[in-house]
Amino acid sequence: MKSTDLLKVFLSSALAAAWGVRAAQPARAQPQPETAPAAAAPAAAADPFEDALKRLKADDPLVRRQAAEDLGNLRRPEGVAPLIDKLNDENPFVRSAVVDSLGRMREQRAVSKIVELLQKDESAQVRQQAATSLAYLNSPDAEDALVAALKDAAIGVRFAAVRTLGAMRSQKAVEPLAAALSDPDSNMRRSAAATLAQISSPKSAPSLESALADPDLDVRRESLKALGQMPEAASTGTFKKALSDKDPQIRLQAALALGRLGDLSGEGIAISLLQDGEYTNRIQAASYLGPYGTKEKGFPALGAAESNEKIDVVKQALSYAIAQLKARLGITDMPTPVAPPQMPAVKPEKPAQKSSKGGKPAPAKPKPKPKAGAKAQKKAPAEPAKQGR
Repeated sequence: MKSTDLLKVFLSSALAAAWGVRAAQPARAQPQPETAPAAAAPAAAADPFEDALKRLKADDPLVRRQAAEDLGNLRRPEGVAPLIDKLNDENPFVRSAVVDSLGRMREQRAVSKIVELLQKDESAQVRQQAATSLAYLNSPDAEDALVAALKDAAIGVRFAAVRTLGAMRSQKAVEPLAAALSDPDSNMRRSAAATLAQISSPKSAPSLESALADPDLDVRRESLKALGQMPEAASTGTFKKALSDKDPQIRLQAALALGRLGDLSGEGIAISLLQDGEYTNRIQAASYLGPYGTKEKGFPALGAAESNEKIDVVKQALSYAIAQLKARLGITDMPTPVAPPQMPAVKPEKPAQKSSKGGKPAPAKPKPKPKAGAKAQKKAPAEPAKQGR
């Protein structure tokens, strides 16, 4: 064998041995991408009721107050007992919030405790809230305490008691409320009259008639409105006299009261107020003519007013009154009358120019022509013609 052939064999053997060793070595592990750690499971949301109960025991009174409000909003029966326990909280703001929540929950088990707060709590805010919350509870057991609260030293408590007694239609409150029509505070007198309107007891009629002479306009309005709720208890002459009052609202209330008695002498008042400059008076006038207007007067007046009205809410009130009147009187064979078209305003003619010495009118001064190429300018008003000597 030639030397070249031996060299080829040797090289082939060496290469084969080298590849065999490399193939026998284990493959290097490929680097793996890093994986993010698994996210922690979200914590379970706290129960708002349990959270509120926990906060009700906090040291901070603001936190306790908010917790009391939250329990009232949740309205869970299990929250009543913890709230009642907090009626003795040292902080008046917390006590007030607790009273409010128990009232909104209509919790009758709290009536006696809230009445006790109305009578004895040193904080006027708590007493006022107690009087207000008793309106939600509407318990006869609270009437006596509310009547007594009409003489509370704090005016806010007295106002709250007046409103609650009205909401309860308390007959026990009629006499003390009638006495309140003489209170030095005009706002109290007005509130007392409005509450007597809610109760509508004929026993209050004499005091309300006396209040028609009150110097405060709002007191007079509320007093007449209260009498109008029970017109049989007042004298017809009282309402007849009020038809000539300077105040349009009093005139309308008197007309309504007479209408309830079958007396339509207030129709003309309502018709005239359909043209009043105050839109609320036009609405109230329509509210009279719907149930009490006549076919001959009220019906055409409503139609004319509706066609001329520009304010939507008034127009709706007029349309409703027309429909009410037509249904009440059985009007089916005639269309709703409309107002005649308004004639356009005629501009007055300009007076002739004074004549000059010769007897001829002085010629007007001609307007100067704009210069060519000049920019357009605003026209000035024409100068008046010069008068002759």
